[in-house]
Amino acid sequence: MKKFSIAFIVVMLFCFAPVLVYAGPLDAETAEQELGLSVTSGIDMSKETQSTFDDTKIIAGVANQGTAIEINVSTKDANGELMESANFEIEVGASGIFSQTVELSLGENVVSITASKEGCETVSGETIVKRRNITIKNELENTVSIPGSTRNLSLTM
Repeated sequence: MKKFSIAFIVVMLFCFAPVLVYAGPLDAETAEQELGLSVTSGIDMSKETQSTFDDTKIIAGVANQGTAIEINVSTKDANGELMESANFEIEVGASGIFSQTVELSLGENVVSITASKEGCETVSGETIVKRRNITIKNELENTVSIPGSTRNLSLTM
């Protein structure tokens, strides 16, 4: 009977112990921190422009679970107006990791990333990725510049 009394008291303590749950409101200043968004590879969102010879980039990063990530890639037409060439929508899963391969056109590609989550303010960033022609890379790799000379030697095999 003594064991039963002790077990009953312990169960009653667990049942009637005070439980406190606090959920603070999200404000605009902490929205980015609350979303936990960080682009970790593929492009550098802190730079306004960057160059590459690659025809694709794998944009990867981390964000809180349930965050909706939208990646837009736009190019400029002959009139200089932006035309959307690709649009990707990703919902971040339990791992907190997202990844998307995007194709880049020759010239300027405007890459914008937008993150949103219910109860948080939308966070977005934009950068320009200039894709260069691969022949420029080959010329640069196969050219020898001699200091003090106005001639450049091309190494072709």
